[in-house]
Amino acid sequence: MSERRVIDCEALMEQTYQTPGLLRIVQRWCRLNGIEPRDVPVHSDMVIEDSAYGLVIRYDAYLRDESGRRYVDPEQPDRAATATRTALLQLAPPGAWFSENGHS
Repeated sequence: MSERRVIDCEALMEQTYQTPGLLRIVQRWCRLNGIEPRDVPVHSDMVIEDSAYGLVIRYDAYLRDESGRRYVDPEQPDRAATATRTALLQLAPPGAWFSENGHS
């Protein structure tokens, strides 16, 4: 997998509504790759691409305060605060999860 591959999280979530057990599989895949599933916005993309460290997953994650609660982005008061994160790809996702075009 040398090219950039995109997982449209919203499209993947739609698949979980129609496929019994898929939500648990997606959550397990995230955790195996060091990603907390509840921190990934549904309306976002996860991008798998090559880097100097090997294949990585780039994704947005909700930021949390000291109490563990999401908070509002001070620069965009109608949105929750997020930051771009990178995780090393430990386990590749199934090909069916990739989209032709994501939100990016």
